[in-house]
Amino acid sequence: MKNFLRLLFVLFLFGVLFNSAQAQNQQKIESLLNVLKTAKEDTSKVNHLNDLGKILMNNNPDTAIIIGEQALSLSKKLQWKKGIANSLGRLGVYYGFKANYPKALDYFFKALKMDEEQNNKEGIASRLGNIGIIYDLQEDYPKALVYFFKSLKINEELGKKNKISSNLLNIGIVYKKLADYPKALDYYFKGLKLMEELGSKNEIAVNLGNIGTVYALQRNYSKALDYYFRALKMREELGAKNLIAGSYGNIGTLYTSIGKFKEAEVYLKKAITMCDTIGALNELRMYEIAISDLYDSTGRYKLALEHYKNAMAIKDTLFNQERDEQITRKEMNYEFEKKEAATKAEHEKQMAVADIEIKKQKLFRNFFIGGLALLLLLSFFVYNNFRIANKLKLQNIRNKIASDLHDDVGSTLNSISVYSEVAKQKSPTVVEELEQIGDASRKIIEVMSDIVWTINPNNDTFENIISRMGTLAYNLLNAKNIEHTFVADESLNEVKLSLESRRNFYLIFKEALNNLVKYSQATRASIILKNENGFIKLAVKDNGIGFDLEQTSKGNGLLNMKARAKEMKAQLKIESDKGSGTLVELVFSN
Repeated sequence: MKNFLRLLFVLFLFGVLFNSAQAQNQQKIESLLNVLKTAKEDTSKVNHLNDLGKILMNNNPDTAIIIGEQALSLSKKLQWKKGIANSLGRLGVYYGFKANYPKALDYFFKALKMDEEQNNKEGIASRLGNIGIIYDLQEDYPKALVYFFKSLKINEELGKKNKISSNLLNIGIVYKKLADYPKALDYYFKGLKLMEELGSKNEIAVNLGNIGTVYALQRNYSKALDYYFRALKMREELGAKNLIAGSYGNIGTLYTSIGKFKEAEVYLKKAITMCDTIGALNELRMYEIAISDLYDSTGRYKLALEHYKNAMAIKDTLFNQERDEQITRKEMNYEFEKKEAATKAEHEKQMAVADIEIKKQKLFRNFFIGGLALLLLLSFFVYNNFRIANKLKLQNIRNKIASDLHDDVGSTLNSISVYSEVAKQKSPTVVEELEQIGDASRKIIEVMSDIVWTINPNNDTFENIISRMGTLAYNLLNAKNIEHTFVADESLNEVKLSLESRRNFYLIFKEALNNLVKYSQATRASIILKNENGFIKLAVKDNGIGFDLEQTSKGNGLLNMKARAKEMKAQLKIESDKGSGTLVELVFSN
């Protein structure tokens, strides 16, 4: 009975998993290889590589893995996320065929993660189902059920009936292995109903066989035979000889177990004949053993020994065939690896050439940037030196002019003033004219003093300007007994003004002060200099009699002040009313 159950399970697998005809597969392989020879490095090539691996995985899983790695590498190069997930999934399948379950799970979980990132529910359901199959093969049935049910839930949400039927079939298989036959039948029948709705005859035939197997395990042999014969009938309609042979084997083995040896012999012989015809050696060996057991049970030992020898001969053939296939796989792997190595070497060569070119470009770029920076630096130094030289030259010119005016013109004017005083003492009759000459020369000396002070570059700082303004205010206002305050921000000391701005600023102040002294009749005055937010503010205020702006606005003094303010781009404000004093305010940027 134990041998029967073992054989029954193997026959079941034979009924579920079968390959296409070898010649047809070879034709597909050659066609895909021809396409791949000229294929561009794009997503289509990834799909072709995965298609080729899918065909090769049954007989050449090692070669399929190499092809799968190529598909994965190209998908990553193209940054094609869907292709990466599919290639990872295919590699999981290939490692599953090699019974390398840890590797298979690793690839399936990686594919699952990528599908979840892309919210690809179809892909998620597929990966969950694959993971369930691996746990099933590892005999971790509780985990297998967890992942099959997760996959089933998503497929039900998507309405994928064909996928749902596969989930139900897988769940039924697990419950069968757990010897929970009622649940196994429940899910098999649910799957059968869905398959009948879809009209999937192949799947229906497989599921009928599964149901027959469960009934056989429950020792309900009548029902088991009923479903085996229903499966056989549908397989005969489909003309699937390998599946028909499986049904013959199932029926023959079941008849043996219930003692119907004559019927068992008929069906086992049919299975052997059909397997021999289609070249299904592995299944042929199993049926030879089954009929050998039958003959042994019925005392026909000579026939039992004959069929046992046949089984051993087939085993040797399968061993040699497997050895030849291993050699072929090794040769194919060698060719693929050699091609891969050549491709890798060529790629590395191209990368090396590209790297050298990139380094050359970087070196050229660095030289260019360095040369440009050096040129800019030299230009800056040349310009700066030129500017400094011009500034020094200008200062030298200003120093010379100031010196000449002071020494030559100033001394001459002083001489005139002195001579006029001496002449006035010697000739009293021309006193008035000599007085005028003396006054004119003294006025010219005063103006000349302002010009010399303005030109001298030593007076460019605001500290010197404030000092001169303070001295002028003190001399003029004290001479008229006008009390005054003079306040200036210390932050102004380091401010520098251009020659024109300094000159205009000082002369506006001097004009305002002279007007105050001459016309205001003031007893108090205030002079304030402030540095506010980058602006210099001058305010000259008195408590004098004031004046009518409209009547005096056309005077030369006020017009000159306005012209100077405009020239230095300053704001000039004059406020005055009769009896209310006068305010002169000047604001300009430093």
